[in-house]
Amino acid sequence: MKRELILIRHTKSSWTDFSLRDFERPLKKDRTDDAKNMAKHLKELEVKPDLILCSPAKRTKQTADFFCEKLKYDFKKIQFDGRLYESCAEEYMSVIRETDEENKTLVVIGHNPSITDFSNQFLESKIDEVPTTGVVWLQFKNSNWEIYRTTPCQLKYLLTPKTI
Repeated sequence: MKRELILIRHTKSSWTDFSLRDFERPLKKDRTDDAKNMAKHLKELEVKPDLILCSPAKRTKQTADFFCEKLKYDFKKIQFDGRLYESCAEEYMSVIRETDEENKTLVVIGHNPSITDFSNQFLESKIDEVPTTGVVWLQFKNSNWEIYRTTPCQLKYLLTPKTI
């Protein structure tokens, strides 16, 4: 049995209003096309999420909205988890391991360096940095989400706004 894990780094955020807390920073308006184009590309690759997990930060929620629209996923079904914000690869691992086994295709929308660090635990050729709106699509040979660094895994796609 295979598990598809699609990790998406949020779209580029705005730094124009320094009065905002990091958690409240919105997307940079001139970069929303990155999210639209990546969501369209994932739809063309026939991604059908069983579950989307997302950081509760404003920029990840806004990014998720573009993907929900294109992938026909109900935004209200997203599970927002504070452990995906200002976290580390180990916390991502914990959140993913809690996923019910009935969910075969899991999308996680979050932040760096956690996404890059989490992905690199499973990859022989390391990723320097997953860029904003970048996608790391991992395929695990496992019957559930109880994954470890030793769980057989392959990189199915590494997608960036510049490569699609």
